[in-house]
Formats: sequence, structure tokens, C-alpha cells
Amino acid sequence: MRLRLAALVLGVCLAPPAIARGAEGKTSSLSWLRMPGADTCIATQALARNVEERLGRSVFVSAAEADLSVEGRIEKAKAGGWRAVLTVRDATGKQLGTRELTRPDASCDAMNEPLTLVIALMIDPEAAMRPKPEPTPPVPTTTASEEPPPPPPPPPPTATTAEQPTRPPPSRYDQWNFEGLGAVTFASGLTPSVAVGAGVEALLYPPRIPVGFRGFTTLFYPSTADKDGAKASLDMLYLGGALCPTIRGQRINVMGCLGGHLGLIRPRAETSGRGIKENILPIWNALAELRVSIPIVRPIGFQAGVGAALPLFRSTIEYRTTTGAIEELHKVSIVVLTADAGLGFVFP
Repeated sequence: MRLRLAALVLGVCLAPPAIARGAEGKTSSLSWLRMPGADTCIATQALARNVEERLGRSVFVSAAEADLSVEGRIEKAKAGGWRAVLTVRDATGKQLGTRELTRPDASCDAMNEPLTLVIALMIDPEAAMRPKPEPTPPVPTTTASEEPPPPPPPPPPTATTAEQPTRPPPSRYDQWNFEGLGAVTFASGLTPSVAVGAGVEALLYPPRIPVGFRGFTTLFYPSTADKDGAKASLDMLYLGGALCPTIRGQRINVMGCLGGHLGLIRPRAETSGRGIKENILPIWNALAELRVSIPIVRPIGFQAGVGAALPLFRSTIEYRTTTGAIEELHKVSIVVLTADAGLGFVFP
């Protein structure tokens, strides 16, 4: 222990002359930060008292009045134990010196004495090297005829910089998050049979707001409408968007989304002479979904959802029967059901 303290003393005494020269009577401010995991280490006020006791005088004042400023932080060392870094600056902000202290001890109390000594040496090397003053002898008991001396005035309060609160590391929920993926989609009710499509989706989360903004587009494989010998193939494309209030967990995000579809259906007649029109028909649906998003191995993630849509346009495809009457070949259902799943990238 004595060898380590001697090494610290030697290191500080060999600091640039601007630190040691003319230090007698100088004042200083103190900024002391305990990093996450170092809450058991010495606090600012206790450290300031130890330094002043070592120097034998009041040293610390506010930063606006100080000749020097001492800035330090303490944290857990990667290899175990503790690590502290101390920096001293003059009144203009120029850096005069930096010292790093490490101790392998499990208890942070082992850092108290080295920290006190090094800070004292940074401020006033000569005073720090003097022996500690002897304790004041007790005042002799007065007799009844003697009046006791008046009590000494209280020492002036020590002005130190307020201890800075420890801050947790930034969370990924305090920043923008983005998910982009390719997905396979199934839709029932827009075409005569279940339509299968492929598309891309994106989901954007703003910081500290439990809401996501979802956008997507899907191109479906052609499906077939066939009735009474009249046949048509149907091409379909839609895109959509939704506002998704989200419960964001560490491993899974659960969303309830409200939005809609916009798109088109285009019939192509497979049988001639049956009156099947090849006009482009609109898709306009109100959509509600339940979705989950799960990171697998970052930045790869999985997303899936199921939904129900209410068509605002129920497009109809007609054909001519063999008797010449006009009948429905297909009409969009009252309710449309959707499901999708896909893989993509999650950032950050």
C-alpha cells in the first residue's frame, strides 16, 4: 500500500510546473462523476472533505470563483476492481495534467485514500506533503469561578460542485427504429379464391413514442373466376399504410394497427363472346390488424400479422350467360381477411 501511494506521489509531483508552481492558497472547483455500477464509491461531498482535511484549509469554491478545476470520474475496471481518471485545468480551461488510478480491490473504499492524495497534490503539492495536523487538545475544565471561553465561530461552508447524477446507458427506444422486410401475403374476399402475393413492408418507430408507422405494397399472382363456362383471370395490386400503437418489449413488439388499402383489380377475359369487360376496378378498404415483430439475430428480424378489412368499393365483374342475361362472375366480399409473414432487417 505504501509503495503504491509513494508511486502516486512521485507521479503527481512530476506533473508540469504549471500545476505545482504557485499553488499555495489556490482555490479549486470539483466535478466528480460516479459511472453506472460505481454507486458505492465515495461521493463528491465526502471526497471534498477528505481533500480539505489533507490540505489543512478550505479549498473548494464554485467554478466561477476557482483558480483551478478538478474533474474526475470513477468506474468499474474491465479486468475487475476500479478505475478513476482525474484532470486538472486552469481558470482559462487549459488542461494542466491528467492522472489515472486503478485498484484491483472488490470494495471501492480502497480508492478513497489514493484519490484524496492525488487531488490534494494536484491543487497544492506542498501542503499535501506536510504531515497531517495534530488533533486539537481538549479544552481544560473550568472551575465554577471561571467563565468558559466563547465557542469558536463555525467554519465557513464549503462550496463544491453538485454531484452529477448517474445516467443509464442510452436505450434503443430513445432513438429512431426501422424495420424493412419482404413478405408473403394471403388475402381472402377480394378474388374468388384465396389470393397469394409477395411484397415489401416497412415500419418506422419514432423515439420514446409507443406508435409505429407502417407502409406496404403487394403484387398478387393471377387468380381465376369461372362460372357457367365464362372464365376470366384477375390481376391484383394494392398498397397500404397504417398507424400502429405498439407495446415494445426487449424481445417482441406487439402492435394493433388501423389503416387501409388502395389498389386495383384488372380482369382479363379467357373466353370470348361472354361480355367480360376488362376495365380496371378500384380497391379501397378500411383495415385493422394485429401484428408481432421479433428480432431473431440482429439485424435480422421476423414480422407477421393478421387483419380484417371492410371494402368501401365492392367491385363487380359481370358476364353474359348463354341465354343473353347479364350475371355476376365475381363480386368483392363484404369482409376481406388478410395474413402475412416475412423476414427483413431491424435497425438499430
